[in-house]
Amino acid sequence: MNFSNRDIQRKFDLLVLLTHKEFALKYKRTTLGILWSLFNPLLTALVFFAAFKVFMRFQMENYTFFLLSALFAWSWFSSSVIISARSLVDNVSMIKKVIFPRHYLIAAVILAQMVHLLFSIPIMLIIAAANGVTPSWIWFLGIPLAIAVQFVFTLGISLAISICNTYFRDIEYLVGVLMNLVFWMTPITYPMSAIPENYRFIALINPLTSLMNLWRSIYLHNTISLNDLGVASFMAVIFLVIGLALFRRLEKRLDEVL
Repeated sequence: MNFSNRDIQRKFDLLVLLTHKEFALKYKRTTLGILWSLFNPLLTALVFFAAFKVFMRFQMENYTFFLLSALFAWSWFSSSVIISARSLVDNVSMIKKVIFPRHYLIAAVILAQMVHLLFSIPIMLIIAAANGVTPSWIWFLGIPLAIAVQFVFTLGISLAISICNTYFRDIEYLVGVLMNLVFWMTPITYPMSAIPENYRFIALINPLTSLMNLWRSIYLHNTISLNDLGVASFMAVIFLVIGLALFRRLEKRLDEVL
């Protein structure tokens, strides 16, 4: 039993160490450091605000609050997937010299990017107050739930992409393009009501739609959408099972292909 506890502790310490490494390398030699994790989505939100509210005259109240309620979560997902695509390739020396669970490298990337999301929560509190929304206990329950579901979903996607990229290096270049496509196919900058009914099914079959709607139900309405939570959780488990199965199957030849 004691050995089992020590083993668990070692694995936990390793995951913390890898997460710290990912986080430290991201902001190495930068002046603003971790503040970029807030500035990037905020500046992106400013661009979209100007595009939709100033130039295109998109008619929607509290658009900034609406946009950021999903944009921070999307930034966590997209940055995790993009960085994870090269995670195994960039750590080839560690993989060949040290024996450890290789999927920890992927989990560490996602956890490091999750820190940015955590720093965005105080900003959402301020914006909510400015828009007349008083956060309730739902935030304390809903945000950890949404984070857990998104972590599982992102891990499944990232495991599959990272291991496949070791065999086919073109994948890392396709990921950025696909992220842009998925971004515009997901109701992040626009509400579901803005999609014509004939094409609304495209958004509904997108697993990220239920996840973004879950975040919005928490931030905008102080509720947890059980329907979106159920769909997002189901899809997260499915993608995790697929990602783990693919990773374990292809991992056997990882030393050869790297």
